Amino acid sequence: MSRIRPLFFSSAFLLVFLGLRSLADEPRPQRAATLVVATADSSPASKGAADFVGDGQGDQEEINAALAALPEAGGTVLLMEGTYDIRKVEGALGGVLVQRSSVTLAGHAAGSKLVLAPDQNTNVIRIIGSGVGHVTVRDLYVDANRARNNSGAGDPNVAHDRFEFCGIKAYCRDPRGPAADPTHDITVRDCVVKNAHRLGIMLEGPNMRVLDNLMGNCTSDVVEILTGPGIIRGNYIEITEKTHVAVGSDRGNSIIMQGNVVHVKQGGWLDIGFRSWAESDRHVISDNVVTVDAEGVCTLAMYIRGRGAAVTGNNVHTSDPAAPTRIKITAGNVILSGNVLENTIIAVQDETGQDKPIVLSHNILENSQVEHSGGRLVRADGPPAAK
Repeated sequence: MSRIRPLFFSSAFLLVFLGLRSLADEPRPQRAATLVVATADSSPASKGAADFVGDGQGDQEEINAALAALPEAGGTVLLMEGTYDIRKVEGALGGVLVQRSSVTLAGHAAGSKLVLAPDQNTNVIRIIGSGVGHVTVRDLYVDANRARNNSGAGDPNVAHDRFEFCGIKAYCRDPRGPAADPTHDITVRDCVVKNAHRLGIMLEGPNMRVLDNLMGNCTSDVVEILTGPGIIRGNYIEITEKTHVAVGSDRGNSIIMQGNVVHVKQGGWLDIGFRSWAESDRHVISDNVVTVDAEGVCTLAMYIRGRGAAVTGNNVHTSDPAAPTRIKITAGNVILSGNVLENTIIAVQDETGQDKPIVLSHNILENSQVEHSGGRLVRADGPPAAK
């Protein structure tokens, strides 16, 4: 025999039922999505799975359309294998434009290749917009084709204007435009980025990360973080032509440069391996390798211009004892400790006038020496004790 539930149970059930109906009638929040892009030389299967298919000419149109089609919650634009022809968007500062937050632009590693078409003189990928953040660029091959895009100049009197010719650049606005909130929380990882007319990767804003990439020749810096904090870690940088800086910061504090390998090969010329910016604070430059092959040149393995730098556990080697590289230190509160240095000159000349200590401790100096021309030098690494 069935039992009749008391009235208050039935009322509670009715209230829950009506509440569920009310929730069902309200619009649901959008979910992040994945949109797929293919190009002319992608496989038939990839084209069949794609939401947008380019024709191999100006493929930034399809990529940008996919980025614009993502829901408000953001999502991923996935580039299938193939070579994407990238051209400058009229009136913009790049070819591929990431202008919104919570976006991942991804590919299939070296199989998804973005090549800047000749005479475009722009950024291949430009991340831009007031407060744009939480953006990831990963598993892409970015070729800025500097041999055929080498005429970009910009106005040297306008900050950033002469640096709008990069492989991947993040900056919140047009350098000539109104102020904006910084870009932030941007990650570039597992990419190949080469042949930029200016910088390979240039990221300005807090919480920038450049991780586990293969990078190479460019005119200015291969990778640079501005503002800070930030991390440049696990990258392999191969120099075969004239390049200014491999790993650097600019107006940036609290930046970690760790576990990178900079390899100057035969015929390569590198002005600076690792650089911290003058008037900056708190850099950690650790566990890196700088190696220079025969008939390669590295003028400065490291240029420590910022205060409060910990330079530890690095290995610097040049093949030619008659052509040593240099580590130059021009600010105080710096420690250079536990490094293995071969054919290297450590040049200490504090240019800040603050008389803060510069400590050299427990380094191995193989055919290497210290040149002290200014500043408060504290040494704790002399010749080994006699047995």
